[in-house]
Amino acid sequence: MLALVVLCTSMQVSPAEQGNGKTFPNRSLAQTSSDQPQLRGLQEGEYPHQIRTEAQETEGALFEGPDSVLVQRPPAKALIQLRASLSPYQLEGESERPIALRDVLKLALENNLPIKISHSDQESSRWNYRSQLGGFLPDFDNGFVFQGLTGKLASPFGVVAPLQSPFLSIPSVLTYDFFQGGKVFFGSKKAKLEYKAAQEGLKGTTNDVLLETTRLYYQLVLNDVLLQVRIKSVETSSALLSQNENRFVNGANTKLDVLQARSLLSKDKQNLISQQIARRKAAIDLLTALNIVPSLDLTAENRNVRKVVLVDPNVPAAQLVKIAIDNRPELKRFEDLRLAAKAAIKVAAAPLYPTVQGIGLLGTTGAKVTPSSTTSQSSVSTAAFGTGVFGATSVDAIGNTIPNAPYKFTMTELFALGVDVQWHLGGLGTVDAANVQSAKWQARKAQLEFNQELAQVYKEVREAYLDSLDAENQITQTTETVNSSRQQWEVANDRLQQGVGTDIDAVNAQRDYTSALVDKANAIVKYNVAQAELLKAIGRISASTLTSSAPFKE
Repeated sequence: MLALVVLCTSMQVSPAEQGNGKTFPNRSLAQTSSDQPQLRGLQEGEYPHQIRTEAQETEGALFEGPDSVLVQRPPAKALIQLRASLSPYQLEGESERPIALRDVLKLALENNLPIKISHSDQESSRWNYRSQLGGFLPDFDNGFVFQGLTGKLASPFGVVAPLQSPFLSIPSVLTYDFFQGGKVFFGSKKAKLEYKAAQEGLKGTTNDVLLETTRLYYQLVLNDVLLQVRIKSVETSSALLSQNENRFVNGANTKLDVLQARSLLSKDKQNLISQQIARRKAAIDLLTALNIVPSLDLTAENRNVRKVVLVDPNVPAAQLVKIAIDNRPELKRFEDLRLAAKAAIKVAAAPLYPTVQGIGLLGTTGAKVTPSSTTSQSSVSTAAFGTGVFGATSVDAIGNTIPNAPYKFTMTELFALGVDVQWHLGGLGTVDAANVQSAKWQARKAQLEFNQELAQVYKEVREAYLDSLDAENQITQTTETVNSSRQQWEVANDRLQQGVGTDIDAVNAQRDYTSALVDKANAIVKYNVAQAELLKAIGRISASTLTSSAPFKE
């Protein structure tokens, strides 16, 4: 019986026998997917075994070693044409630019919008600090008033004097606050600490952007790798379908086997289409982070992506936590905000104390008056306008006029120095006392926020350490899985060709092999991202440390 099965599975039908009508009945299976997106690389006349052999051979260039991936640019013929007017690789992108990780980080530092927003906050805090420092300088008030006076003035001495003279007043006042309850000193201290907190906030934002940019770059690389994996899956699925169709025509298998192979090919094509879209979306995400117009398409310049060790694995986790406490800008920021909140208590208490001011006054006045040498002590001068010539008259104490007195515009100065002490208690001090208690609770809140951030730093360092450890070991395990699943796939195909295996075995082996390739690519990229996260967690992330050839050591 076994010999009969082997004989039946090895029978071949010649073209002559087919021409004589001796083919097996009902063994033709027409393609029904002409209206679907077509795989450009599979043209009629190509031999399935050649496609399968090419897929097996070129796959060796995909993963060069256990810790490295070669991100080859896929040929256009291997991709699915989604629309006639679009490139199957760039899709709606208008141009292409290869870029390396160092260039990506440099562009992020120059163009990223969150960094620019954080820098604006820092500059605002800097000028607010300078504004507070101005409180240590005196206040200066100056004015200019020119009025035309006309009418009569009733003096307290029982004299009604006519007024008809322009009047000029230039007051100049210099005020210095000797004491305001500590408002100026502690207000300046508070503003200085807030400025330092804004500086640390900018550093923290920069670190977040560097990590996010690195993650997006490796995400783009990963999608390029997965695109190659999906291409290989489609090539091998196409070869498997062609082989099953030939075997079905020759009576070596059933229609079910062909349908299963066709379903596998359709599923792999769906995954390839989705991966083409996912790769382009990854490029758009990176372009958005770099604040570059998304019409550009980015590709990895260095196509040999390998496992990159950024932090020395021999440094224990406890030491990494200590490094993080000394370097994390978030902790420094919350510490500055905590101290600023304590200074705000002094500012809130300042209105409960008296204020002491020193005042210096220079008052300059001018009017058209008669000189004192030509008028009596009891006279009042009035102005009279003549045509072209100014004249004046004087009035004595009993109302008699003194004609022909000289008249001119005269300016005089008035000087004053003084000290002003005031003590104002709004609501008998209850208003300001309540503000002090509110400021104390704000300081308490700032302390709790610092403690919360400290706990978060502990958590992030250890989680990043564990993620890096996990990814490192996953690389080893996925490499073994790739090797094993590839051998299983080759054995399943050989058994299928020899007639001792089933199509379902080949389909399952193909799926397992594709899944193993995806897992390995994910493990390598995940490790590199985890190393970047560990650098950020300890506060030592920068463009130089992310691209350094030597791991970080403390």
